[in-house]
Amino acid sequence: MRTHTRFLATLGLAGALAITVTACAAVTEDQAAPSAPTEPIQHVHDVAFDPVGALLVGAHTGVYRADLTGGEVSVVGGTAFDAMGLTVQGDSLLASGHPGPESDDATFIAPNIGLVRHTESGWEQVSLAGITDFHMLATTPAAPEFILGLPSDRAVLAASTDAGQTWVDLAALTARDISIDTVQPDVVTATTADGLMVSRDGGATFSPVQDAPVLVVIAADPTVQEGIIGVGTDGTIWTGSTAPGSSWSTAGRATGAAAAIAAAADGTVAIADEGGVRVTTDGGKTWQLVIETEPAS
Repeated sequence: MRTHTRFLATLGLAGALAITVTACAAVTEDQAAPSAPTEPIQHVHDVAFDPVGALLVGAHTGVYRADLTGGEVSVVGGTAFDAMGLTVQGDSLLASGHPGPESDDATFIAPNIGLVRHTESGWEQVSLAGITDFHMLATTPAAPEFILGLPSDRAVLAASTDAGQTWVDLAALTARDISIDTVQPDVVTATTADGLMVSRDGGATFSPVQDAPVLVVIAADPTVQEGIIGVGTDGTIWTGSTAPGSSWSTAGRATGAAAAIAAAADGTVAIADEGGVRVTTDGGKTWQLVIETEPAS
């Protein structure tokens, strides 16, 4: 998240995490789950759900897939790389970031891997190899070819309308996170130092969301019209909508700084914070710890 380092520091979000895989167990914010430690993995950058409901975790050493029913965690494609932006497009996983220090895979070009895709055939290069690192990526089932990204080398919102093959810069934007509505692809939301912003023309122009809390990380909430779930600067988890006149309500708190949040169509929510990578299916009343986090040494 290099482009937005100053913004992150302002919000108190900068910090390294080491994560270890744990057994799935229902927990509340005051409970600890039993763990089965593996070699620590540093820095969780993003989370997303795949089409079958598994949780995808983008981290400093690759993308991890956590089966929320069986409790198994595996490295997607068996490849270690610095996964920054992460999103799902149909049956494919899209990611960006940097190659691993010992990577000899020609798909992951230094210093920035551009956009890569994982399918049943493995990882493949899509575009911008060696040029761009997207620190955030967003897609929507309402427009499968539409992708938005926040590149690390300039403060703009970039867009692709051909599944990532070609890109254009839409608008100047300094944002920490972005989302696209699951039903209306023209509705794009961004978290900025000036508050929550919404675009109704696909990201070309933005205006403030009136009466919205100041959020840091967000995800489109498919259970609500123009729904958004996000985490505020003080760790409060908020649910609401970008629709005019909408109200916002709280849904628990993050543990320390939040790195990412994601929402599935069935209402399951995942959050990556200093308490771990956790999921809730009851609006934040209880949490299931999927990946444990520890302060980096």
